[in-house]
Formats: sequence, structure tokens, C-alpha cells
Amino acid sequence: LVNRYLLVIVVVVVMTVLMYFYLRYSKHGFELAVVGESERTARYVGIKVEKVILRTMILSGALCGLCGFLTVSGQDQTISTTTAGGYGFTALIVAWLAKFNTLSMIFISILIVALEKGTRLIADSYANFSDSASSIVVGIILFFVIGSEFFIRYKLIWRKKNAAKEEV
Repeated sequence: LVNRYLLVIVVVVVMTVLMYFYLRYSKHGFELAVVGESERTARYVGIKVEKVILRTMILSGALCGLCGFLTVSGQDQTISTTTAGGYGFTALIVAWLAKFNTLSMIFISILIVALEKGTRLIADSYANFSDSASSIVVGIILFFVIGSEFFIRYKLIWRKKNAAKEEV
């Protein structure tokens, strides 16, 4: 089992380290960060925003293609309609929870995989539920994690009706 996935694991670790250094220490990574913060500021500084966006889309497409290749080659060496299995949505959640930090994504993805595998094990072994029930449990947990992240980041301020009328 380890030999079957060893090449995939090595490639993913190398890709992660390379992307970390690319985004953190290269000129292109800096330009991408500036464009991501403010396109107007990037234009003012002299960065060609369209070129940065196009380069980023090409690089992202190449990385997604490589990840798709690794997914297909790592499973049964075949492609079917269930090969992806919703990985894109999970990847979005991982990236958002990691605040787009490459190294944090490793640990968060390990936690989410452990959560998914653990709920499937409990559902199959102990509770006699289907895989759908374990997916629902994982979805509920992730929903509450994302919801709590929202309330940690943003503060709700309730205004009185009289105060709103005085401001107008």
C-alpha cells in the first residue's frame, strides 16, 4: 500500500514546497500577492495585471492537470465518473481554512481526511449507517467550523432603530 502511493506522496510534497517558495520568495509570487490585494495598486506600481492573471491561470491549470493525473494514477489506474468525488469542494474548504497558506494546507487537509475516514469507520463499524450519513456529519462539522471562522473574523453590531434614524 505504501509503495503504491509513495510516488504520489513524494510528488505532492515536492509540489507543495516548490509552490511555497514560488509564492513567498519569487517576483511572480510578489506580483500575484499585490494583484490579489488591489489591482489598482498593482497598476500604479507598474505590474501588468492581465499578464499576472494569465500566468496564474496557466500555472493553476497545469497544477490541476498534474493533480488529476496523480489522482487517476494513484487509484485503480482508470478514470470514471466517480474519480474526482468532490475533491474540488474539499480543496476550496482546505484553502480557505488555511487562509491560503501553503504549509497550513497540509495540516488542515490531514485533519479533514482523518475526519472523513473516522466518520466512515464509525458509520460502517459501529452505527450501521451508510456512507451518506458520514458525509452529512462531515458536512455539518465543516459548516460549523466555517461559520465560527466567520464570527471570529467579523463582528456583528446591532444598531437601535433610533440611532439609524438620527444618522440619516
